[in-house]
Parts: sequence; structure tokens; C-alpha cells
Amino acid sequence: MKPGRPGNPHTVIRGCKIQKEVFMNGFITIDTMYLHVKYPKRDIFDKYFRDVEGVDTRILKEGRVIGDFVIRNGSCGYKISVWQHDARVFLTDQVDEKCGEGKGMGIWIQLGPKFMLANITSLQDAVYDLLYEIGIEETYPISITRIDLAIDCLNLAMREQDVESWINGWVGRSKVSRAFYNSRTGLLESLYVGSRKSPILLRVYDKVAKSIAAGEYKYWLDVWKNFEGPVTRFEWEVKTKDGNFSNNLTDFGKFNVVSVKELINYLLDWGRLCTPGQLDTNRNRWEDSLLWSEIREFVAKWSNDVSWPASRYGKEFHGISEAYMKSLSGAFSGGMAKTNPNNPTMEGLLEALDEFDEGIEKIMQKAEIKAKRINRL
Repeated sequence: MKPGRPGNPHTVIRGCKIQKEVFMNGFITIDTMYLHVKYPKRDIFDKYFRDVEGVDTRILKEGRVIGDFVIRNGSCGYKISVWQHDARVFLTDQVDEKCGEGKGMGIWIQLGPKFMLANITSLQDAVYDLLYEIGIEETYPISITRIDLAIDCLNLAMREQDVESWINGWVGRSKVSRAFYNSRTGLLESLYVGSRKSPILLRVYDKVAKSIAAGEYKYWLDVWKNFEGPVTRFEWEVKTKDGNFSNNLTDFGKFNVVSVKELINYLLDWGRLCTPGQLDTNRNRWEDSLLWSEIREFVAKWSNDVSWPASRYGKEFHGISEAYMKSLSGAFSGGMAKTNPNNPTMEGLLEALDEFDEGIEKIMQKAEIKAKRINRL
């Protein structure tokens, strides 16, 4: 494998060899956290479900605004979900009050990266505030079911990773399971180590490409302190409860920065990238690759002087992808051409829309409804 950086990379001396540095800097974030609240009552479910009962699931997929929240379809057995930006609270009537003590599903919470970055230094308070906002005034036991922990390596290009070196050099319980290439360019975009059914899954992917596709590049550029260049993300999906991790990784009330340090150190040993072809027949004694060595050094530096990244855009950031803008442009140009092939104009398109009772006033009414939804998502 010959990972590297464009331009003139620095060099470091390791033993008697001079090798190129793989990356210069990075950021550690908790991308997503999944929580389970042992809530025994159905009152919160009833509070929000009564407003959407009977609503077509296709409409709920887009979401219905109720106060400061957007109500959408549920998942994993939960009938509905209550959204505020990228924090999602999943609700059901299948709770202890209905099913019997200890048999209910409680409440499931999914906290996205913007919520995590905005509240990482006061995470417990932020979650309690979120629950209070949806109507829960008392405190109930909260457990962590999954943590997605990420390292963004600046100046590390995913396309320069060699899949065969990953397959032959990976040492750990799991194996390289999948690799994905860009359908247009043929360049490597992501690879997986492990299975989604296992307690731990590692995803390595081009974070720049993904953020551009999602319309979130501007947000992440701010997190990366305006660094412009390749960024490869190492993201571990850890099911802390299924993996029998210590209680500071399963009990939300005990979770803190030390918990993150312990977890990331464990993950770097759970599986590691080594230089393939070493003479020792015991792969467990193989030395780390240069890339893995530098990741360890970066993590060690971060652990001694923890500094969480942040973005001035906060959890209210609303991105627009290039694909969406091209689609919007295509809809306008196509509509202009079809409504008046001989003289396509925007005025002509608006006149045609008005003939079908879809004029500017109708468009503005729809826009206001959608804007309320977007401002809460």
C-alpha cells in the first residue's frame, strides 16, 4: 500500500528507514449515538400520534410539523418518530404500561453528528432537555446501545488505498468484507471490515465525496477548520450493549470523555492494519503499518489534550447538494421547454402553472409548509 498526500509530504525517520507521513492532522468525533430510555408510559406516544393518526405514510415520510418538531414514520417496531434537526426520538404504544413491566420497548433515541458536535461537552443535559421538550418531565434510566466513533484523517486520500494490502495486512477478529468503487471514475470510495450483524463494524470511506453528495460539505469544511483536500474517515459502529462493554459505555449517565478514550484505544487493537508479507508466521506479532502507527500517534496526542471540534453552523445547518440543484435546474428548464417549445421563458412557465391552478400563490403556500419542516430538520 502506498497511501500518501498530494504535493510535498513531510518525512519521518522510523528506525533506519525514511518514510512519508500518511496524514498531518485529523479530528475525532462521535458521529452518532443510539440511546434507549426505559420509559414505561404511552402518554408521549399518544400526544404525538393523535396528530398523525390516519395520515398516509407517504405524507409522513416527508414529515408533519407539530410545534418545534417534525413527526415522521417510525422504524424498528416504533410507529412514529419525532425529529428536531438530526435528533430523532422514536415512539411506540408497546410500552410497559401496555405489555407488562419490563416487556415494553420504551423510547429509542438517535442523535446525529450535528447534535453531538453542538452538545458534546454537556451531552447528558442536552438529552434531558430534549426529552423535556417532547413532554417527559421526570428522569428515567437511559442506556447506550450503539456509538459510531469517527476519525477524520486530513490529507489522506481514499482513492490511494490499496484493497489487496488491506485484505492481506488486516489483523483482527473480522476481515475486510466489502469494497465499493465510484461507478463513474472507478476509484475506491469505501471499504468495510466486519459485518453489520457483529458488535463492531469498521467503515473507511471518502468523507469529502459523501459530504458533497449529502449537501453537507460546507458544514464539515467548517468542522475541519477550512481544510480543503482529501479526507478519509475511519468510522467504527459499536453496539456497546451487544458487545458487553463496560458500564461507562452502556450507562448513559456514566458516559464521559474517558469513556471515549477507552473505546478508541480498544478499537485500535480490535483490528489493525499491518504491512503484509512480514516474515513472522504469527500475524498477531506483525508490526502496524505506517498508516496505523500514525493513527495511534494522533489518538495518543488527542487523548492527552482532548479538543472536540465544533462548527459555527450548529445543529440547524441545512445543506444543499449539487445533485439537488442540478435536478432543480433540470425541472425548471424542462418545464420551460415543454410549456412553450418555441419561446421557453420563466414567465411562460409561471403562466402555464397558473392555468393548472399551480401558480405563484399556490407555490408560496407549499413553500411555507416545507420551510417549517426544513427549519426543524
